[in-house]
Amino acid sequence: MKVWLLRTLLSLFVLCAAVAIWVGPNSAHPEDQRLAMLSQRLQDSEYDLAYDEVKRLLPRVEEPDVRRYLYAVKADIEVGRRHYHYAIHSLTQAQQLGEPNRKVDEAILRLRNHIESMQQERQLDKQYRDARDNGIAASLTGKITILYLYLDDNRWSRWSGKQRLLNRHYLQQVVEWYQARAAQYGVAKPQISSRFFFLKAPRGISKEWLRSKQFFLDAQGLIANQLGYPSMSAFVEAKAPSGQVAMVFHSNGDARSFALSCGSKQVSPNCHYEYVMLTESVSSASAATYTPQVQAHEILHLFGAADLYRIESARDYAVTDLMNYYSDALRHASLDPITAWSIGWSEAPDAPFIIENKGK
Repeated sequence: MKVWLLRTLLSLFVLCAAVAIWVGPNSAHPEDQRLAMLSQRLQDSEYDLAYDEVKRLLPRVEEPDVRRYLYAVKADIEVGRRHYHYAIHSLTQAQQLGEPNRKVDEAILRLRNHIESMQQERQLDKQYRDARDNGIAASLTGKITILYLYLDDNRWSRWSGKQRLLNRHYLQQVVEWYQARAAQYGVAKPQISSRFFFLKAPRGISKEWLRSKQFFLDAQGLIANQLGYPSMSAFVEAKAPSGQVAMVFHSNGDARSFALSCGSKQVSPNCHYEYVMLTESVSSASAATYTPQVQAHEILHLFGAADLYRIESARDYAVTDLMNYYSDALRHASLDPITAWSIGWSEAPDAPFIIENKGK
């Protein structure tokens, strides 16, 4: 995706000639200096810093050609972040500032088609479910313990020490991302601690077993036999004596991760235990990984967040929210007001779909 858009945007890059003439090496004009800085950021592949420069420059620059160039750069970075809706908006803005460019029109069309290709499950739900304040992980506030259990059958799911260490690094990214997002909402940073455990699972872990109701009963047996606790409640009370608990099982094999979380108190008043099943292969060989986003997404379910990618009317709503679309990296994903409401951080926002128990 990024390669072909880069080639398309090369036709707009000729506008840099005008910028280069305007920006001299001894220019004292603040905007000239920022444009020079932007050019250097792009040359150094410092795209996050370049994006910030573009956002600072756009309100200050009036020349149409320069603004068109800035929007083109902005779109290119947005495509790299997988923020395709934003990229379409930026390219549309660029088109409105000069003669229409056929290649840019083609880029917009391809982006729209790509967004369309991501909607396989969009028709599954009509409304947003309320799962707030229920289960052992009620809201993403206060003191929280993540009980992280590695499942190892020495076959499909096999954990090396290096992989477990790398995965702890990923989970720390998730914790820091939660805390940074809380600060954006003026919410006290949740106090999150993580505790890790290793469970030898039966040889030949199957995807069917991991998704079955029997799994949690079997997992309690594994915990009792290997960690020395008579019951799940005894294990939880011993390892997380206060605060809320997010329980995560992780099989080091590729399948579809999921969360079995409590629904609304009205529907499931007696629901207590809930957990995440991660089936993400952790490897240091990959330069880029979606593991932190999968961890963050699934754990948010335990605190009340619902999937947005399943809701028909959410296609163009909260388009960088982690519960709707993945970004290229967790740091570029957002936590929008609808998800903030579900985890206890804010009031319910306006939305193009029904939100259960909104205002309650």
